[in-house]
Amino acid sequence: MDKRKIDSAKRAVEQIAIKNHTSVDEVRLQMKVAMINGLVSEDLKTKAYWQSIPCEGDIPTPEEFIAYVADDVRHRHNK
Repeated sequence: MDKRKIDSAKRAVEQIAIKNHTSVDEVRLQMKVAMINGLVSEDLKTKAYWQSIPCEGDIPTPEEFIAYVADDVRHRHNK
């Protein structure tokens, strides 16, 4: 994934932490919990969506997820 997009996503996580008066680690943890819940969902559409997110490891990092969603939104908006 593009390093600029990942860096931008890292800044987004930092902003979420500031806005919610918490730590970056806590934001990342809560995002990971949500992603894992999606990956193990019994709903096949939900599971397929989460599995379609490109990532370097077994599950996307919060930054990979944010970058992917941002690209998806941009793509849909430009149609």
